[in-house]
Amino acid sequence: MSPELLTIIVRGGIFTLCLLTAFAYLTFIERRMLAFFTWRVGPNRVGPWGLFQPVADGVKTILKQEMVPMKADKVLYMMSPVIAFAACFGMFGLIPVGEGVWMSNVPVAVLLLLGLSSLGAYGLILAGWSSQSRYPFLGSLRTCAQVISYELALGLTLLVPVIITGSLSFNDIGNIYWGPHWNPLYLLVLLPAGLLFLVAACAETGRVPFDLPECEAEIVAGYHTEYSSMKYAMFPMGEYIAMTAFSAIAVHMFLGGYHLYIPSSIDLTQPWINISNWVGLLVDKIGLSGALAPPWGPPKWLVPEPYWASLSLSPAGLSTTLTFLAKMAILILTFMWVRATLPRMRYDQLMRFGWKLMLPVGLVLVFLTSVLVVFAPPAGSEAEDDYGSRPQPVVEVEDVYASR
Repeated sequence: MSPELLTIIVRGGIFTLCLLTAFAYLTFIERRMLAFFTWRVGPNRVGPWGLFQPVADGVKTILKQEMVPMKADKVLYMMSPVIAFAACFGMFGLIPVGEGVWMSNVPVAVLLLLGLSSLGAYGLILAGWSSQSRYPFLGSLRTCAQVISYELALGLTLLVPVIITGSLSFNDIGNIYWGPHWNPLYLLVLLPAGLLFLVAACAETGRVPFDLPECEAEIVAGYHTEYSSMKYAMFPMGEYIAMTAFSAIAVHMFLGGYHLYIPSSIDLTQPWINISNWVGLLVDKIGLSGALAPPWGPPKWLVPEPYWASLSLSPAGLSTTLTFLAKMAILILTFMWVRATLPRMRYDQLMRFGWKLMLPVGLVLVFLTSVLVVFAPPAGSEAEDDYGSRPQPVVEVEDVYASR
């Protein structure tokens, strides 16, 4: 087996485990946050501080009775939750989470992610239609209209950083605030575009205040009314993983990716790398270099050599991954905060907001971005045409370890 294929398989397994664990404990964190905002207690009975509540919920869901409507289209009924879950899950295969830490580095990752986010809506639509029941069908109709309405605004907001950087790669777009291709005037369009993206992402994932497709006060539970047990659980799993994926996309498109940039001045990720360097040298001094020194990974006596190479992280990979996860966590908590703060919209308000406000604002932002790129080009655009060729301070740190 080639090292590249082995790396993809091992990292794919790690990503899968992390995402499933993240889904379980995101529900727990959200319940505790909602309890805090509403002066309630929240889950605190199962395990210390309620930490085993997601495990109890998972076991209960698995053991529930499977029920299938008699008149349902059996094939589509079974496929719908898989489509909805797999589309959201597959988005993370295209998102880099650190320096050299990714499943695949695709040059057109933004385009593929838009396609996967649209594919997830088919699972929700088919779930309502295949159930052959009135309320699920109404939920699927609402899903179809909502996805079409807000996906247009979502795509337009992503065009803003794409036009500025001239690239569809997350690694290039993440360097948007660095050096020769940065102009402070671009903040005039990036800030409103980032805000518009988060609003559209709330609508795409069906989060409050845009959760009309599963509005329990009007259509019972919407498109998944007739689902039970694990088939039902795959819909909220897809929702939370999609929320995580859209937070990761926002980090790359509008927050500088997995680096901490002060625009056109300094990369604050470098001190993290230096701290990893100092810790690694200290570990060497106390004689534990075989297991704990950089590149960071599990003890070599525990993991075979080919797998250890796939599991290990350089100091740059570790520091940038932690930076990325910190940014993503802030955005995820913002989604939860919005749920505890805003009431649900009426359906006519939802449609009016998408078509009469967000779509025109998105078009204006794309127009202004094009004007800025033409009439206020980046400061170093004449001397440097390649946006991805900025000097990488990471290489110097990695060379230190190569020469040890």
